[in-house]
Amino acid sequence: VEQLKKIGSSCDWDRERFTMDEGCSEAVLEVFCRLYEKGYIYKGSRILNWCPVCNTSISDAEVEYEDQAGHFWHIQYPVLNEDGTESGEYLTFATTRPETMLGDTAVAIHPEDERYAHLVGKKLILPLVNREIPVIADEYVDKEFGTGCVKITPAHDPNDFEVGLRHNLEQIKVMNDDATMNSYAGKYEGMDRYECRKALVRDLEEGGFLVKTVPHDHNVGTCYRCGTTVEPLTSDQWFVKMKPLAEPAIEAVENGSVNFVPERFSKNYFNWMNNILDWCISRQLWWGHRIPAFYCDDCGEMTVSKEDITVCPKCGGKVHQDNDVLDTWFSSALWPFSTLGWPEQTADLAKYYPTSVLVTGYDIITFWVSRMIFSG
Repeated sequence: VEQLKKIGSSCDWDRERFTMDEGCSEAVLEVFCRLYEKGYIYKGSRILNWCPVCNTSISDAEVEYEDQAGHFWHIQYPVLNEDGTESGEYLTFATTRPETMLGDTAVAIHPEDERYAHLVGKKLILPLVNREIPVIADEYVDKEFGTGCVKITPAHDPNDFEVGLRHNLEQIKVMNDDATMNSYAGKYEGMDRYECRKALVRDLEEGGFLVKTVPHDHNVGTCYRCGTTVEPLTSDQWFVKMKPLAEPAIEAVENGSVNFVPERFSKNYFNWMNNILDWCISRQLWWGHRIPAFYCDDCGEMTVSKEDITVCPKCGGKVHQDNDVLDTWFSSALWPFSTLGWPEQTADLAKYYPTSVLVTGYDIITFWVSRMIFSG
């Protein structure tokens, strides 16, 4: 009993807080506006994880991976001569998501792969769509894996998105937000993604473009809320630039300012922080802190403001606020200091921050712990 007394703890109910109460909400607005003014928060069209059932973006930390039985479909694209006729040569690659080929804008090979060096710069014909796409060289390709050729679909794959930026490739998004195919999918428009996959594979086989189908178990990302397979796709969202925020947070653990107990869990932290991508913080949900961005109905000017505004500061026109809300972890990341009165310089903040001990589950090191550290 004496030992239990020594390690016991109790709650100070005078300090009970809720992430959407007035004080925490003030901190959220302050942080959003500060990071935006510093250029760390931006709005843009980038690749992200999209749940077609919840109909919202989700962050990398919110994707749960599971092994699923699938296939590798080996598909060949005809190589064209300079005059646009088929040369009789093909480039073959394997994919687990053949439906995305409708948005292909290139096929890539490694710059040092002598097998395909003569094809770089030439055009291929995209089967079933009959659109010409280039052969490009990029070091992202592993020439030892598979055929050494990779289809590039910038709007539907995070690696392809980066390749697309390097080579100035068009982004062709072929799915709607509910994972049905859109008008860019041609005759497959309106089909569910898996219905499209079956029809597409059948058409590829009939056209002589399907080389073979091989069973393949692979790791698939699913939504942590509903378990639906997420769809990587481009979308216009709000992001936080993470590299400059992650660097001092990594250093804080490396120099011992922050300690993990047991220490082995710091590996989870470093693995996440060293490989971190820009954080998508906007959500298409009805509950949460609304993004403090206002758009002019007349001139289109966007204004980020802590205070609600009703008229455009540029032209005096009527404005409307962004309908998206912030990822709940954006507000939770401020917990250690927002609960102590920040951004006001309170006596509690001076006395208790930085805090001493956090007892939590290792499963939210990426969701919460890392974000509290870099926010601090």
